[in-house]
Amino acid sequence: MWQIHVFGEGNTRTTAVFLIKYLRKLSFKNINNDLFAQHSWYFRNALVRANYADISRNIDKTEIYLNRFLSNLVFGEKNVLKNRELHVNFVETENVVVKQENDTANNIKFGVNQEKMLSLIENTPTITVNEMAKLLGISERAIEKNLAKFKEMNILTRIGSDKTGNWKINEKKNE
Repeated sequence: MWQIHVFGEGNTRTTAVFLIKYLRKLSFKNINNDLFAQHSWYFRNALVRANYADISRNIDKTEIYLNRFLSNLVFGEKNVLKNRELHVNFVETENVVVKQENDTANNIKFGVNQEKMLSLIENTPTITVNEMAKLLGISERAIEKNLAKFKEMNILTRIGSDKTGNWKINEKKNE
C-alpha cells in the first residue's frame, strides 16, 4: 500500500492510519498513534528499507527495521529504534560493553560489529549470514568467524538447519 498509494504526499501517514485501523479490527485494541508519533521518521525509513533495492550499489530490501517497529507496536517489545541505523552505510564509531544477564561481575566486551550481530540475531532469530553481512557491510566470512566465536563462548546456539533454523542467544547461568 505504501508504494502504490495514489497521493504524492502523505503515504507514510496513510499507511500508519491503515495499520492502526487494521490492527484494531484484528482485536489489538491497545494500538494507538503514540509510537508512530514518537518515531515517524524511523517508521518512514523502515518502509523505505523494506521496499528499496539497488543492485548497482549492492543494496537489498530488508524488513528487519520494519519488524522491530511493528514488534514494539503490536507486542510491546522494547526494541531500540534509532533512525541512523537505517542508513545504508551506517557504522557505529565506538565499542560497546554488553552485560550478560545474571552476571554483573563479568562484563564481556564486544566490538561494534559483534554487538550489532547480536542485536540483529536477538531481533530476528531467523536472520541469515548473508543478510547480516549485507546489513553490516562486512564479509560473510567475518560474520561466520564471529558466529563461531559466539558459539565457542557459549553465547549463541544454532537450532535447526542452516537454511530453515534459527539462532538462540544463551543466557549465562550463575554457578
